[in-house]
Amino acid sequence: MKLHPFVAASVIVNSLGNVLLTLAMKRLAPTLEAHLAAYDVGAVLLTLATDVTFLGGLALLIAFFILFLTLLSKLDLSYVLPVTSLGYVITALLGALLLRETVSALRWTGIAAIAIGVYLVTRSAEADRRTSRLEATL
Repeated sequence: MKLHPFVAASVIVNSLGNVLLTLAMKRLAPTLEAHLAAYDVGAVLLTLATDVTFLGGLALLIAFFILFLTLLSKLDLSYVLPVTSLGYVITALLGALLLRETVSALRWTGIAAIAIGVYLVTRSAEADRRTSRLEATL
C-alpha cells in the first residue's frame, strides 16, 4: 500500500483546516467574547455549530486526525511526525497568501529549517527501506 498520498493529503487537509478555523475564529471573536462575558456557553456552542467556515475547518481537522492515525498504524512515529510537520510550511504560505499575515525573515528561516529536516527524514526512511530489503535478500 502506497502511503505517499496519505501523507500528502494529511498535510494539505491539516493546513486548510487550520486556515478555515483561523478565518472563523477571527470573524466570530467579538460575538464569542460577548457570549463568554455573559457566561452563555449555549450561545457560544450555537454560534460555532452554525458557522460553515468553523464546521468546514473542524471537518478537515477530523479528516487529518483519521489520516494521521492511519499513517501511525503503518509507519514509524519517528517518520510520520516529522513528515507531517511539512504542514507548517504550507500553513505559513497559506497564512501569508490567504490571511495576509506578515511572516518575518526569521520565521521563514525556521520554516526552511523544517523543510530541510523533512527532506532529511524522508531520505533516511528511504535508506532504511533499501537496507532492510538488502538484508532480507541475504
